[in-house]
Amino acid sequence: MKQKLMVVCGGQSSEHIVSRMSCTSVMNNLNKEHYDVTLVGIDQDGSWYLLDQGQADLAQDTWLENSQAIQDIFGVLKQQDVVLPILHGAFGEDGTIQGLFELAGVPYVGCRVLASAVSMDKIYTKKILETAGIPQVKSLYVKKRYDGKLVVVNKQFDEIEDIEKTVEKELGFPCFIKASRSGSSVGCYRCDHKEDLMTKLIEASKYDRHIVVEECVDCIELETAVLGNDDPIVSRVGQIMPHGEFYTFESKYEDEESKTCIPALVDQEIQDKIREYALRVFKAVDGHGLSRVDFFLDKKSNQIYLNEINTLPGFTKISMYPQLMNDFGISYSELLDRVIQLAFDK
Repeated sequence: MKQKLMVVCGGQSSEHIVSRMSCTSVMNNLNKEHYDVTLVGIDQDGSWYLLDQGQADLAQDTWLENSQAIQDIFGVLKQQDVVLPILHGAFGEDGTIQGLFELAGVPYVGCRVLASAVSMDKIYTKKILETAGIPQVKSLYVKKRYDGKLVVVNKQFDEIEDIEKTVEKELGFPCFIKASRSGSSVGCYRCDHKEDLMTKLIEASKYDRHIVVEECVDCIELETAVLGNDDPIVSRVGQIMPHGEFYTFESKYEDEESKTCIPALVDQEIQDKIREYALRVFKAVDGHGLSRVDFFLDKKSNQIYLNEINTLPGFTKISMYPQLMNDFGISYSELLDRVIQLAFDK
């Protein structure tokens, strides 16, 4: 008997279009003989729609044509055996929609509420993984207060008003500024000069009132894929070769000159250590199902640093996660089968 599977895409985050790109690849590779699929789209206002699988072109602005608005979300959810959320960013991989699935009592692919929420927030990911002994670049936490004022928050959660002086002293320039709960390099900026710091912090604060400022390391970007629950497997290490200074949104999804390399062009000893760290990261956040864990490798010192964990990684045809699993011997269609079945393990 086919399993009733709801696939959800779109969402309200700045990564809305990435979700639709991922979902296009998912629908093209999903084994329809195994599943009775209900395709659901969430627009950027948060409204839910039943999509016509035969006519919905998720890559086009007209993707909601011939769709039907969902009035009873819980009713539709309770009809499903399992949910596959192909959602990125806020309200997609930050624990919010996972909480909805929990309330509805329906199994779903991916990490649970707490792991999703913690892993989405770069600041609290850093705090938790520091206790797990995962090396990370030096960083500062900048918060946009509810009155609109930006302040540095230290480890004792005291607020420091002189941001420019603190960043210059603790990190120096250049540095990287990142919206704490954003992905796909959205809200991420390189700051080369002190004079540009406040402007770029204000820009990042448009995506999240919590901001990470990191020291700039001349590095190689490396990624691993984790799959499983209690005894997860870890793929070989892949390498990002961005066309430009760093791996921007455009590099990831629009620039054909940006490349990926599997396995990475680094020593096996380094790859083994990265895979060890990736497994530790996944377990430290209580990962479930799947995650992609990203690292920096300092070109001069060969020091490994954690970049981030992504609990709902991209699933486009060029995304690293399915490429790494394919290299491991797991095809895209088989990968979808596996993550769906892992959803039933509580």
